Amino acid sequence: MLRSLINLIIISSLISITVIIYPLIFSPEIIHLTNTDNKSEKNTLEKIKNRGFLLVATKLDGIGCYYKRGKIKGTECELLQAYANYLNVELNIILLPDLSSLFMALENKKVDIIASDLTPNNERKKKLLFSNALFHTKEWLIQRKDNAISRLNQLDGKLVSIRKGSTYEDVILILQKKMNINVKVELLPETLSTLEIIKGVANGLWDYTLSDQHIAQNQHAQHSQLGPSLTIGQPRKISLALFKNDQELLLNLNTWLTSEEATSILTSRNKTDNLKQRSITPWDSIFKQSASPPFDWLWLTSQAFAESSFDPNAISSSGAKGLMQLMPETAKDMGITQIFSPNDNIKAGAKYNKWLYKTYWKYLPETEALAFTFASYNAGVGHVMDAQRLALRAGDDPNIWFDNVENHIIRLEKKAVFTLPYIKYGYCRGSETKAYVRKIFLQNKLYSNNERFTY
Repeated sequence: MLRSLINLIIISSLISITVIIYPLIFSPEIIHLTNTDNKSEKNTLEKIKNRGFLLVATKLDGIGCYYKRGKIKGTECELLQAYANYLNVELNIILLPDLSSLFMALENKKVDIIASDLTPNNERKKKLLFSNALFHTKEWLIQRKDNAISRLNQLDGKLVSIRKGSTYEDVILILQKKMNINVKVELLPETLSTLEIIKGVANGLWDYTLSDQHIAQNQHAQHSQLGPSLTIGQPRKISLALFKNDQELLLNLNTWLTSEEATSILTSRNKTDNLKQRSITPWDSIFKQSASPPFDWLWLTSQAFAESSFDPNAISSSGAKGLMQLMPETAKDMGITQIFSPNDNIKAGAKYNKWLYKTYWKYLPETEALAFTFASYNAGVGHVMDAQRLALRAGDDPNIWFDNVENHIIRLEKKAVFTLPYIKYGYCRGSETKAYVRKIFLQNKLYSNNERFTY
């Protein structure tokens, strides 16, 4: 927990100082510090100990440091409070409006450390020092349901709105080069926070933006208008920034970050993130209510994505309807009449899964039972059994789906095969079924790893 004694001020420029209107204590010493040329000070660590406070700059608009109900919260500020305690000094928080102001304050030695969900890219490392990684994150493409894409190459020709000066500009350049696409970029004011931009996408101000994964998962970034996010690139560091010549302070901070206390704070953060409820669809609660072993809610959600891309009004060419793409006769058998109702559709799809599993596939190991159930949901049990017959005659294992039965269900598209005397159910769009099962398993893996999509 953070101390209640935190001095919070706002710098309107690097010269003038205004006390922010919060019921917190203001230390006059900060005025002397911020109006003095401190570049002559050689050892910032000793200076911090001598003056009695650690001076940290932040925007208070991210996840690492933010202000809530009269208190400073967030992993980075909690770490820095513990570090200040370790140094036996107070923690003073300075609020600045944008990244440029933060970097300028640090480069001019007006503050000791920046805490603002920062990634140490090559350009920033030329001017600043960065601590060891506090944790790793990824970028997510944030989009609405009404314009959602499922693959990153579909961004070709589209406009992505990102904050000026952020590392997201680098991400777009890498994406364009890697995928050979042309992504248009709109640079938004630096004063906008990522959370504000995410809200703007949800409300239709912008079509797409990028966000760090840990920010996009925050409760304030959840909006019902948003569609599934797409993961871009590899994990990257989130670190604290220090003045370029403050090697002693960096060494001391990095050493402390390996301590039991710092590790405990970061471990607690990771556990909280892992346990935090994720919003994948507006119907997550229904998926969770409908889940039963071996079909947990992520399996059902992954199946719904494979079926309809989360479109509750979807109708296939064969007449399947709703989120779980139920045929009207199947819906009737499962006891529902409002087939386009997400609540009824999901529950009926889950019930049909369970019936297929218990009737035909529960004797198999769980992974195989899941795969055969999903294949039966898509193609019908009869076609799956025909594929098993083909696998058996070809010397493959009829009770293993991947790389065995899935390779034979696609053969049922050929007349020379589906007219064989031991094939009972005729033609089947087997390649669709093979792709369908693989899509569900891939999606479940991504959701289970706290991701959405990847390239």
